[in-house]
Amino acid sequence: MPFERDDGTPLEAIALAQRPAAADRFELREAIVYVDPLTGRRYRAPAAGEAPLPHGVTDLASVPSPLWGLIASYGRQSAPAILHDERSRVAAELGDRRAALAQRREDDRVFHTGLREQGVPRLRARLMWAWVSADREREFGGVLGWVLLGQVGAGVLLAVAAVVLAVVAGPWWLLLALVPLAAALAWGRLAPLVLVLTFSLAGFGPLLLLQLAALVAFRAVEAVVELVSGGDPASVVRPTIAVPRPGAVPRPGEEDPRG
Repeated sequence: MPFERDDGTPLEAIALAQRPAAADRFELREAIVYVDPLTGRRYRAPAAGEAPLPHGVTDLASVPSPLWGLIASYGRQSAPAILHDERSRVAAELGDRRAALAQRREDDRVFHTGLREQGVPRLRARLMWAWVSADREREFGGVLGWVLLGQVGAGVLLAVAAVVLAVVAGPWWLLLALVPLAAALAWGRLAPLVLVLTFSLAGFGPLLLLQLAALVAFRAVEAVVELVSGGDPASVVRPTIAVPRPGAVPRPGEEDPRG
């Protein structure tokens, strides 16, 4: 088993505690260790309290809450996500953008390796890797990072246009999709990242829009119910439990949010 406890025994459980003051954050109560099978390097995510916060604190997989129906924030990806959160903080604390970028590129590769070793399906693991890598290029890639993301956006539009035009005007328009494919190759070792981001967004974009549309409709109904019942309509957008307001008293039959 690739993930371990400090004493080298297999990681059979992840000890987490939800932080009341920020309900989408969890404290790691026991350190976890990962040994990269490709390099043999030992990575460690410390428990909260071993180092100054926010070390030892995680939001698990940083999937936006509207997309949890497609990729959950926890599951087989939990241990790799916790380790990746820690490695991202370490990179950010280097104070050198180029050094942080180089470290994050390796850490993101380790994240993908860990996902696969935990049994995360290939496509899901690749998509998760692509999104953390995109965030890395945005944060540490400087101008080139933004150029990369801009090219991805343009490539998505071209790929979608190729499909629409093929349906309307003939299949030869599908050749238009070769433009973002060729353009991605110019990025060298980053070409796989550009390709995955471009064609996954183009292919799954309609599913994401449907997911968001369904969620917006549901949240709107929730907000109306809260408004009519004298509740807090703004609370429906929170992904997890909310911090109780001072002096809040549960209504009869409602569970006390403080437990």
